[in-house]
Amino acid sequence: MGSYLLVQVFAGRFGRTGDIPERHFVLTAGHVTIGRSAAGEGLPMAKGTSAGLLDNQQAQSVFKHELLRGYALPFVVMTASKIPGRRAMVVDGYAGRGRYDDGRPASAELLLQAALRARTSTQVEVLLVERRRQDYRRLSTVAAEYRDQGLQVEAFHGQVQDHLPEIVSRAGGVPLFLFLDPCGAILPFVELHCLLRRARGSAWPRTEALLNFSADFTRSAAGVLHKNLLDHAAIQAMDAVCGGPWWRKVALEAHKSSRRGDWESAAEAVVTEYARRLGAATNMKHVVVPVRRQMHHQPVYHLVFLTRGEHGIWVFGHSAAAARRAWLDVVGPGADPPRRGAVQPRRVPAGR
Repeated sequence: MGSYLLVQVFAGRFGRTGDIPERHFVLTAGHVTIGRSAAGEGLPMAKGTSAGLLDNQQAQSVFKHELLRGYALPFVVMTASKIPGRRAMVVDGYAGRGRYDDGRPASAELLLQAALRARTSTQVEVLLVERRRQDYRRLSTVAAEYRDQGLQVEAFHGQVQDHLPEIVSRAGGVPLFLFLDPCGAILPFVELHCLLRRARGSAWPRTEALLNFSADFTRSAAGVLHKNLLDHAAIQAMDAVCGGPWWRKVALEAHKSSRRGDWESAAEAVVTEYARRLGAATNMKHVVVPVRRQMHHQPVYHLVFLTRGEHGIWVFGHSAAAARRAWLDVVGPGADPPRRGAVQPRRVPAGR
């Protein structure tokens, strides 16, 4: 990972090159940059963003869902190929309703569709968790449709952390893909460490995770910190998410050194260090992907991908390239032009 790896987003191919187009993915030291890079007071509740919080699919959800669509199937088929009975498990810990009101699949149904496509060669168990009772009822209806088609699927009501012991038990001896997509704070660092290192710490069977690390929440917590409101709930929540108060210094220093004086650089600095720490603590490689509503907007969230397999990085990169193309189809390369004086995406010259 010392040298960068370019994912050509329009061709969907991998190649090492020094000529990086304006819209690009670059993997360097475990970090993916999309488009451009940049070195609130309330405490958001952790709720599923896939459906239930949002009635209509938005641009940032398009990227996330296309990535899931492209990654889940290769994961279960390839990792289960070495397992007796060719079994695998996928988990959506913040599943929402599972399907948008207009009938389009959200993250939970995308995982169900991947399991359905894989069933000729692979037995995939799908576990879905949703906290809100009304959304859980609708999720259960979606799950039942796929259960009637012969899939092994179960929907749980409650907080994902309350169901982790059963999830770990049921995933014994099989590959596990864990998708955690809250709106607000992700699971505390100590709980993720316990799951990914203690319970699923071996290189085989494979364990991989895709986490939504909210940039909006990070900026909100950093803003509260900047006002020295140290007893605010957002500060305590961020301490738990990051496994300690180290993020405070990182955020404030990044903000202070930012040329624009905003909190985008703070959010990026925090998630980059968070991914490094979580990767080191769990002995996993990591990739960080910022996701925006529009090309020039600050990230809404960062996706943190964790794997112990080199091949997982490559497959994830290929899926991210396809997701990038779908995202551009929605926003358009020239959509929502920046206001006068806004920072434009920087073109990287050839050979740099």
